[in-house]
Amino acid sequence: MMSKQEHVRLTARVGYEPRFLWAFLHPKYWGVWLGIVVLAGLAFVPFRWRDKFARKLGLLIARKAHKPRHKARVNLTLCFPHWTEQQREQVIDEMFVTAAQVMLGIGEIAIRSKAHLQKRSAFIGLEHIQKAREEGKNIILMIPHGWAIDASGIILHTHGMPMTAMYNPHRNPLVDWLWNATRERFGGKMYARQNGIKPFLQSIKQGNMGYYLPDEDYGAEASEFVDFFATYKATLPGLNKMAKLAKAVVIPMFPRYNAERGLYEMEIRPAMSLTEEPAQSARAMNAEIEYFVTPTPEQYVWVLKLLKTRRDNEDIY
Repeated sequence: MMSKQEHVRLTARVGYEPRFLWAFLHPKYWGVWLGIVVLAGLAFVPFRWRDKFARKLGLLIARKAHKPRHKARVNLTLCFPHWTEQQREQVIDEMFVTAAQVMLGIGEIAIRSKAHLQKRSAFIGLEHIQKAREEGKNIILMIPHGWAIDASGIILHTHGMPMTAMYNPHRNPLVDWLWNATRERFGGKMYARQNGIKPFLQSIKQGNMGYYLPDEDYGAEASEFVDFFATYKATLPGLNKMAKLAKAVVIPMFPRYNAERGLYEMEIRPAMSLTEEPAQSARAMNAEIEYFVTPTPEQYVWVLKLLKTRRDNEDIY
């Protein structure tokens, strides 16, 4: 039986591929299996009932999750300094509600049929993807961190648009295996980030659409400091190079969960115009994020340390 430290090393090592291990049947994993059973049961609960419960749960978590709430408050204060405190706190509450609704719907995404998931989805601007495919172009979808990001990727598979993506493996190998099996249930391929970018780009060249998440902070050395809402952000500048290597166009997309309509909505924008200039590529990416997030800020994952790298090395969190 592997120790916890050995499991962490397993998911972090170069060459890691998620797979089933007999060790997952050990009692130490029974809590995870119980959670899977609960989520599977919720998959067949009418979404309006589930969403009402998730709203109550989300608001409860919002009051208890002090550290994530603090990070969200810092991010929103810098990005929207003109907001009142009440506006910020309301958006944070609604963000936790959205997160809870998406999380409690994971079972539905994991086990319900293609036809069911398609009924739970809606596209805005799908013609931009269709146009690129008709022209025979490879596609990288540039997708900010919305709470519905995984669900929307899986739903895209049901519409005949298999995804390939890079991800950071979960520290728990059982959770990692289960979630990647869910992500790949209708096609596509996930690549652990520590295995490098080449498999991801090669998969795009083979016809899979790249699912690229651009907005995490990877430090000053790897980034360009460019505008981000009312502040600035250390932003990865390599989107233009990735597109060139994969011979792809970059199409922005933002996933939302609309509880009023009971739909996973995917808003798609025209292909981006990128130059060879790193700062231009980085700023163009942030401009798309601003466009998507401003009308529905509660859909964005503000609990990330989005702004951790500052020019003066200040720790704002």
